[in-house]
Amino acid sequence: MPRTGASFWKWIMELLHRFKPCNLAITTLFGLLTSSSLWAADTTQQSEDEWKFTLKNAYINRDFDNDALKDTGSWSQAASLFYKSKMYDTPLIIADKPITIGADASVQYAVRLSSDKHVADTVLPFNKETQSQASDFLKYGATLKLGYDKTLLSIGELWLDLPVTAVDASRQLLASYWGTNLKSQLSDQLYAEIGRVEKVSPRNEEDFKKFSFTANGMTKESDGLNYIDLRYQFTPSLKGEYYFGNLEDLYNKHYVGLEHTWKQPNFALTSKFKYFNAKDDGNTFDIDAQNIGVLETLKVKNHTFGLGYQQIIGESAYPLPDGFLPETYFINWNATGFFKEDEKSYHVMYGYDFKDYVPGLNAMVKYVYGHDFKAANGEKNHETESNVILNYAFQQPFLKGFALQYIRIDYNVKHGNDFGEDRLFVNYTKKF
Repeated sequence: MPRTGASFWKWIMELLHRFKPCNLAITTLFGLLTSSSLWAADTTQQSEDEWKFTLKNAYINRDFDNDALKDTGSWSQAASLFYKSKMYDTPLIIADKPITIGADASVQYAVRLSSDKHVADTVLPFNKETQSQASDFLKYGATLKLGYDKTLLSIGELWLDLPVTAVDASRQLLASYWGTNLKSQLSDQLYAEIGRVEKVSPRNEEDFKKFSFTANGMTKESDGLNYIDLRYQFTPSLKGEYYFGNLEDLYNKHYVGLEHTWKQPNFALTSKFKYFNAKDDGNTFDIDAQNIGVLETLKVKNHTFGLGYQQIIGESAYPLPDGFLPETYFINWNATGFFKEDEKSYHVMYGYDFKDYVPGLNAMVKYVYGHDFKAANGEKNHETESNVILNYAFQQPFLKGFALQYIRIDYNVKHGNDFGEDRLFVNYTKKF
């Protein structure tokens, strides 16, 4: 269960013990959180209530070339409501500044409009015993927030955009997490976050459940994810990030990222370097994988060009927790994962913003080639994926908030199953 008061600080001390690979970083963070210099910063906490209502109509269909495989997908309609409260002052005051309190809440609901295909599609819940898709499903959660100056403690449902715990919007309902985290803007340059995530509600399930990992036909659960995330703005054009996550009884994950932007009057060049290191804890699985990636993105007027490279090094594939939890921190996350053991992949992207001709319309094409990995039969394998992505946000005043997205995916692999996939989303968002 979430921890409060003295038990929360006891929990932080537990983290200091668990995070042996980065004790120095965490000890430094702990000192900063309790230092007087932090408490002297100006407040930037949310001052108004915010409601967001969304509608999402989603059609997804994956057509396998192999007739022996069932095609997957569904047509569904979702309605969701998200609430973020402003922060209210409490009578408790420290150094002339009040402790503040607030709460967030969410309700997400989706109903299947298509017939049951009797196959899991990663959109709707699937009952393995009856081999049936759910006709609908409901997700909800709430968060208690305690704030002081530029520091915020959240307990309950968490929305995390981090390695291991991404919020994926590529299907119908959003994944969320249950736990406790503490975030703070320690200085103009340094942001820090420390947390413990005990459970996850995947995008196609209703309830919160423990993290788990499956390999070689074996599944093991974890009691929780302990993590620290540090972000530093070295210069106006250069920023870096370090992340460490301990998924108890499963594996540890380190991440280091650098991003540099070179802006000129006629163009902007963004360079990204990303390094991931995943290692088992020696108890159950043999996990030893590193992911190194670089991406160059050039923006010239309405054009965007991208060129990237990613390589998996080590003795295993790069691990992802069960539950279709994507690693959106990758150089280029795709419909299929280019993170198999020893795999090298090349990414080419081109995007165009039609704002001068059709305001609200933009398009992107992506192509990825991966090789040097082995198929299940031991033969050397290679794979490709191409994407066409179209987005249109309606500009007419009476249609404000409506948007369309179409994605076409074509996947081919030398030893495996090729498929084509269509995704069409009709979205409506209203904030008030």
